[in-house]
Amino acid sequence: MTTSTDLQSLLRRIEKATTRLEELATKRAESAPAGGSSMSSVDLSASTAGADSKVLLEYEAAVQPQIANFVSYSDKIGGVVAEQARLVEALYHAQRSFLRIATLTKKPTMDQLPGLLGPQQSAIQQIISLRDANRPSEYFDNLSTIAEGIAAFGWVAVEPTPVPYINDMKDSAQFYANRVLKKWREKDENQVEWVKAFLSTLRELSAYVKLSHTTGLVWNPKGEDVEVAARAISGETAAAPVRGTGAPPPPPPPPPPVYTGETDSSAGATTRGALFADLNKGGEITSGLRKVEKEQMTHKNPALRAAGLVKEAPHSASTATTQQQTPVKQRPPRMELQGSKWVVENYGTEHLTIEAIETKQTVYMFNCTGTTLELKGKLNGVAIDNCQKCGVVFDSLVAQCEIVNCKSVQVQARETVPAIQIDRTDGAQVFLSEAARDSTQITTAKASEVNISYPYETLNPEDDNFVEQPIPEQFQTVVRNGKLVTTVLEHSS
Repeated sequence: MTTSTDLQSLLRRIEKATTRLEELATKRAESAPAGGSSMSSVDLSASTAGADSKVLLEYEAAVQPQIANFVSYSDKIGGVVAEQARLVEALYHAQRSFLRIATLTKKPTMDQLPGLLGPQQSAIQQIISLRDANRPSEYFDNLSTIAEGIAAFGWVAVEPTPVPYINDMKDSAQFYANRVLKKWREKDENQVEWVKAFLSTLRELSAYVKLSHTTGLVWNPKGEDVEVAARAISGETAAAPVRGTGAPPPPPPPPPPVYTGETDSSAGATTRGALFADLNKGGEITSGLRKVEKEQMTHKNPALRAAGLVKEAPHSASTATTQQQTPVKQRPPRMELQGSKWVVENYGTEHLTIEAIETKQTVYMFNCTGTTLELKGKLNGVAIDNCQKCGVVFDSLVAQCEIVNCKSVQVQARETVPAIQIDRTDGAQVFLSEAARDSTQITTAKASEVNISYPYETLNPEDDNFVEQPIPEQFQTVVRNGKLVTTVLEHSS
């Protein structure tokens, strides 16, 4: 893959640039006079940073084994999953090089930071683009798990709370990870281990950041200026500029000519003169027409009529049809808080997040397709109306979650929900947490293909094992003692 090769080449250039910085810092430290000044202490601090930095060694020890384990399971699956895993591995190396530069340089300005983050942003974008380009793939849930969770590696640009940010991205990946487990648990044990490997990578990354970068990425206050890194990188080849002061963009094209409604008077006079001259010819105007022989006349030659008929131009019918059709008006997406009610409507394949401020707030989701809605905090209730292929993840509800007139929706409760009501819905997947498993009441009416998934106890609490049970759809009713008695219809094998 060309993009992956380019990324690897850029990473090698960054490694060489970092090595140059270390050599430069070491030479300055050796050339400083004994008894040193403040500049001597700065150079010595920079020389001890780099590849042997404690922060960098802790990062390698925490993340590298998890990445290697994840790549190993991805290679067993193969295909686009293995290809995406290689991009994740490239992202790890890009972040390692970035952390190595951070141990050698002072904190850059906001204008300089995007250039240093370029390789990581490029890797993350390639991971997401690979998912978007393979939507029909049977491994789309695998690709989405990585695409949703990989943003956790963007913690280097998050201040002052990078750890909660990583955990949020892990929760987003968990939604698709549950779908992978549901689909492959009984078919491929390697898929289960693959999910555990990736989630374990994010857990270890969170633990490392909490230990070494609690309030944000730690730079070297006594290190070199970022300009040194920029010059070193640009010395290798034409890499992305750090300061964002590249060549100016080309000038815009000239404006189109202004139409004034006036025409060339001489040309108009000539055209009108030729027209009146032809009209003044009278009967001689037809002298230039070619004479049609009898064998060329269709009304005197039946064979010619059979060979080719002059058909009516089709544009008239199509024009009439087009005029009769009324264009469908596409309503704009909207997400706003109206009093204590959140309204989310008309969204497509997007990931939305709402953070509840008060417990009395409710959420109404309407006319969405392919949308993932994440609700954080404790809410009063959630209503999902006329939605298709949507997913809703919430922490806790006071009242109930209602699903009406929907197709192929998924709902996940991280904590507790007293009741779930499903009405006139075809295809609903409900994921209950361990806390909600024994306390949630589920009511269905005119619903089909409704499945409930919930965890069951195992000897190892780390296992994310779910059991899936369908809601019965067939019932048997008989009259007994003058009353109707209805039972679930069971088929014996």
